[in-house]
Parts: sequence; C-alpha cells; structure tokens
Amino acid sequence: MGRRPEPQPPCMLRLAILRHAEAVPLAQGGDADRELSPSGRELAERMGRYIRKLGLKPDLTLVSTSKRTRQTFEAMERGAGEKFAVAYVPNLYHAALPALEELLAEAPKETKFLLIIGHNPGLAEFANAFAGKGKKSELARMRAHFPTPCLAIIDFDARSWKKVERGEGKLEYFITRGALAK
Repeated sequence: MGRRPEPQPPCMLRLAILRHAEAVPLAQGGDADRELSPSGRELAERMGRYIRKLGLKPDLTLVSTSKRTRQTFEAMERGAGEKFAVAYVPNLYHAALPALEELLAEAPKETKFLLIIGHNPGLAEFANAFAGKGKKSELARMRAHFPTPCLAIIDFDARSWKKVERGEGKLEYFITRGALAK
C-alpha cells in the first residue's frame, strides 16, 4: 500500500488535491456533462477505499460542478464508506492557478483539512506551485504527470489558509492509479 501519511499536527493545515477520475471523451451537453467511464467509476471508488485505509477525512471538500467531478466525489464517498462535508463550487470548473489560490485563501478558518476535486491543467499547476518540499522522487513524479485520478496530499506549517504560500507545502504523498490497483 505504500507509506502511510504522517498524522496531521494540530498547528498544520492539510490540503488534498484530487484530479477527477477518467471520463468519457464526449457528451451530448458538452464538456461539463462528460460522465465518468466505467473504469473511472471503479478507480474513484478505489480512491475512496485508499483514503479510508490511510485514515484521511477532510473537514471540507470543494468540488467542481462538472458531472465527472461530482461523480468522482460520490464514488469516492462510496469507497470510503462515509459522507464528507461538501460544497460544489462553479469557479472550480477548469480553474487556473490564480482562481485556485483565491479559493484556498478563502477556505473557512475552522477547516484544517481541505480536499479540492477539479480539473487539469489548473490542479497540476496548483499542486506543483504549492508543494515545494518533500521526498524528491515523489515531487518529480507529481511534476512529470498529474493523471486521472490522482491525489496529492500537501501539508503546511501554517495556522491560516491566508498565510499559505507557494513552495512552502510539503508533499506528504502522491497517489495514482498504480497504488489503487493493489
């Protein structure tokens, strides 16, 4: 299963960035209506089981309003076997780095563990911008490819999301479909 993320110290903030699972290539209603493929649904559920094994439970999950991200969240919950606090955020649909930074800075102060589910290329840029520390091989792997689905867990030695800065996060773990296949 890989190494288990360290418990989150009380003064730290934890950010989990999840790229949606594999979607079908086309949808009649356009890109926002693309559904998960059958293998995408299975991998999203496996991600939920993996999250449960690691003992991770976000205080809040922010989800893009696209169909594939909503389905990823729902399948992840099924796999985890529990419900997570969620807010569906229209601005997450194909959000670029500045919009993601703004969303992070506006996270509720009582949220110590935030999960964001969205799209590339913004999520990959976001994860790479904020994870400046961590195991070099994991950082290199994340920087090389941010596939569907993948989860980056980044810890910050900060008490407020407003104080979180680029490059200051420690990549605790980078989970891809290879880890989910086990």
